[in-house]
Amino acid sequence: MNTSNTLKVDLYNKAQELIQSKIEANNESLSVLKESVASETKSTAGDKHETGRAMMHLEQEKVMRQLTNNQKLKSIIDRVNPEIVNETVQLGSLVITNSISFYVLAGLGQMELNGQNYFVVSFQSDLVQALKGKRKGDSLTFKGQDYTIKEIL
Repeated sequence: MNTSNTLKVDLYNKAQELIQSKIEANNESLSVLKESVASETKSTAGDKHETGRAMMHLEQEKVMRQLTNNQKLKSIIDRVNPEIVNETVQLGSLVITNSISFYVLAGLGQMELNGQNYFVVSFQSDLVQALKGKRKGDSLTFKGQDYTIKEIL
């Protein structure tokens, strides 16, 4: 494996760690909320009790949506083999342009690795859709910004 592909594997591993920690945090939050609902049932009565329970249920639903979304992102990440080098921009590509570098994986946002910033983006993102199928050396103007692909890993 060459050095540039090591970079892609390192980014992949960092993305895996990030999504796993988000899933663990979601599960922990759900656990705490379930305990709170149980103790709320035992300790209060009346309208205040019903309002407190309703608020906790709303929070549980919110955390469940986040958990479901994070699990979907993880399943996308799990399908990608970071050791495969792509010749065109597609799911699993690490794209180095003249202005930004991004990893087409899942919408996780900006990550820093070895002092360099990378954007971990979804295949459905507007920029990726505009660059889909492009090759090293291809150029594109997107939302007023010029991009030239220097490398695809």
